[in-house]
Amino acid sequence: MKATSVKWNDMLKYSFDFSDITKLKNYFKDQFNSGNSCDRIYFPSEIAEGYVLYYKISPEVFLLINNYKANTDIKYIRTPIDEKDIILHFRKYALNHRLEEDQITSTYSDRYTPGNMRCMDARQGEQIYITKGAEVKSAMIVLKSSYTKPYFIKNAGMAEKVDSYIRYSHQDINKFYLSYKQSKLFDQIVEPDTDRVENYLYFVARGVRLLETFWKDVLKWDTESNPFNINSTQVDNIYRVSDYLKGNLKEPFVGVDQLATMANMSRTNFFNMFKEIHNQSPLEFFNNKRLETSYNMIIGEGLSIKEVMNILNYSNSSKFKKAFFNKFNIYPDIII
Repeated sequence: MKATSVKWNDMLKYSFDFSDITKLKNYFKDQFNSGNSCDRIYFPSEIAEGYVLYYKISPEVFLLINNYKANTDIKYIRTPIDEKDIILHFRKYALNHRLEEDQITSTYSDRYTPGNMRCMDARQGEQIYITKGAEVKSAMIVLKSSYTKPYFIKNAGMAEKVDSYIRYSHQDINKFYLSYKQSKLFDQIVEPDTDRVENYLYFVARGVRLLETFWKDVLKWDTESNPFNINSTQVDNIYRVSDYLKGNLKEPFVGVDQLATMANMSRTNFFNMFKEIHNQSPLEFFNNKRLETSYNMIIGEGLSIKEVMNILNYSNSSKFKKAFFNKFNIYPDIII
């Protein structure tokens, strides 16, 4: 494993591989914040605002977390290795990929993305260009070949399916999005509540659960359709409708028909896909966001129940209090 950095044509260049996570972690700790005992490895301000985290889920499974905004142009060169390690890259930023015979060339894009995952073979290298101002949020899980090989020997079908994931996740990267569970786990990993938790077990536990969703998705190929066939434009539209609902909590719920029209989808397709992505119906999503906002208004801003009801367009006091209790297991009167 090697890791080097040089300044080239005003672009900071890093060259590394994932063969030994301990060496990679130590390199960046020495490079960025020598002597800091914190797990987070912070970038110097001239390079980026944010940090990287490296953990061993096990001796054969690594978790890497990126959460930063680049303050200069950065070029990452992930060099290929001889072992067929598998790299799972969960992210909520966009890369444009160009597939070449011996490597992948990936360039940061500021286009909208609800989040997606790609699967890579570590024997194929990659060059990644991160431009100044880019916001990078991702979680990467590296599966060493020593971890997967014994299982693949016993289950050749699973090995073939993973190979399909590797092949399709770059050819059709915009057609595969993070499921509801993956998205929630991703958010907890990349943006944890640091006032409440900041420790090794927290991140490892969520990394294990995120890895579990990958294996379950691969297994689904026995009975369900290829997840890469999902229409990315429709997924984007669902998230845009979600943002609309969150931005209009003070207005009455507009109805599924109007939301489906906004998403340029049929009512049935919109409703089913919305529920698949958010694990709740559009109305449930809207009502839950209103209740969460009401909780913040009462707790954080000290507003009265009457004020909150007026702001959020609640007309029935008893129904509001009951819904509040059902969600938070406490009545708003008690908080006040």
